[in-house]
Amino acid sequence: MKEKRTFLLVYIICVLSLVVLPYICVHSASAKELSFGPVVSGLAATGIVASKSDSGTIPLAKNSLSGINQQTIHFSLDITQTSLKNVRGKDYVKIESLKPSGNPGEPMLPFKSFVISLPKGSEVASVTASNISYRPILNKLDIVSNPTPVVRSGNKSIKQVGIFADKQIANGEQAASGNKSYSKCKTCNSETFLPGNLLSYVTGGSNNNQLVFIKFFPLQYIPNSGQAILITYADITVNYK
Repeated sequence: MKEKRTFLLVYIICVLSLVVLPYICVHSASAKELSFGPVVSGLAATGIVASKSDSGTIPLAKNSLSGINQQTIHFSLDITQTSLKNVRGKDYVKIESLKPSGNPGEPMLPFKSFVISLPKGSEVASVTASNISYRPILNKLDIVSNPTPVVRSGNKSIKQVGIFADKQIANGEQAASGNKSYSKCKTCNSETFLPGNLLSYVTGGSNNNQLVFIKFFPLQYIPNSGQAILITYADITVNYK
């Protein structure tokens, strides 16, 4: 009786090993981790724009800031907060507390949002990023494109592309059977960094304050080569009067 139990136990272990080990091997082999190069200071030779003014992305001359007030916030990122996700068979660089962004058909890149409160009646002259450091990403990436708004049922369409993308990333899911309408990437042959600007902003008022809504894009990506860099530190300054 004891021998039968021992034989049965060994048999079960063998069967489980045949079933479980291939599963572990496949999933461990398909897992991808981000690899980073050393810290680089500044954005020299990248072509990335680090400022945005009320008239465009042309940096303001220092002497034009005379009489300008400033409010600065600090952005810092620990690379341990990053992970590489598979979304519809392509790459998405997930960063904790950041949301995906981009126009439909364009690369899905994460951004960090900030809200700056200024005295009521303030006029924003520019928002700039300085003291910038970044880490090159050594992986060659093929970043997934943002899906287009699609129809789930009837005439009800999904307009919140970012929310839909969030659900896909969270679930690591492939294209759902009812949501196969994705536009072709329009910038897949770009040889320059996207989005190409570190930040954008809009302003809005409240009863007591002027608000500045800033989007900061720490991940910059070249679709043609698969090259990417990750901003790990920057001072973001709102210049206003």
